[in-house]
Amino acid sequence: MSMWNPTLVATSLNLRIERGHEASDYRLSGEVARSQLQFGPDFICNYEDMEGCASDEYDGMLAAGFVRIAATDDRQGRGVSCWVKRGYSAKKIYSMTSPHFMHVRIANDEGIEINLLILRILVSDSGIADYKDRFAQWSNAMKYVDSLTDTNIVLVGDWNHGVIGDIKSYSGKSRQYFNFQMIEQSLLDRNIRMVPMTGYSFKGFMAIDHLAVTSTVSAENARYEDVYGTNVSEIGTPDHSFIVSELRMCG
Repeated sequence: MSMWNPTLVATSLNLRIERGHEASDYRLSGEVARSQLQFGPDFICNYEDMEGCASDEYDGMLAAGFVRIAATDDRQGRGVSCWVKRGYSAKKIYSMTSPHFMHVRIANDEGIEINLLILRILVSDSGIADYKDRFAQWSNAMKYVDSLTDTNIVLVGDWNHGVIGDIKSYSGKSRQYFNFQMIEQSLLDRNIRMVPMTGYSFKGFMAIDHLAVTSTVSAENARYEDVYGTNVSEIGTPDHSFIVSELRMCG
């Protein structure tokens, strides 16, 4: 039996357009690529990516060894992307813009496949209508997951469910309409399990970035790597911890 053990690195690039600015005002530096490459990735998953910013240095650090696949086709040219190590077969299968979502199918030279799903839930003002919309976005993504007959599914990204509390703590708050427990249960209903990681992924007190896999995938040494710290404000410098994990699947 063949075994495949690729390494995944997932990162929020912290690229967004603020009022009065446009994409070309921002820069994605080679230092960000260097920080991702230190973990020896086979796949680099990016959310909060953006077309039109000054990314030549970043792209140049990765282009020799990786192929970029992107779904950055919302109205601001933003979305999710991934870089897949050269030597693998990789194909974009599907994407949507609400939420930012992309399905990429990757295979090694022995024909073992992984179905990589990258997802970021979009946010606005954290009010009730916003959290209801976050739930609607999650439901859109889950409808697509329900359509899949594939195995070896890996789902990763920033799911923006807010601070994790117990169910009672959400009463009277926006989070009653979309929260971690809802996400966890909806994945369990689809035989997809959340991969446990200790610590926090954003601002030192929120764990909103996650990795989940089907039973055909083992996620080993999964962890948050706080590469840039919790006080980053510069757009284009990651303001979330990276997710790093070694994946294992059989063919």
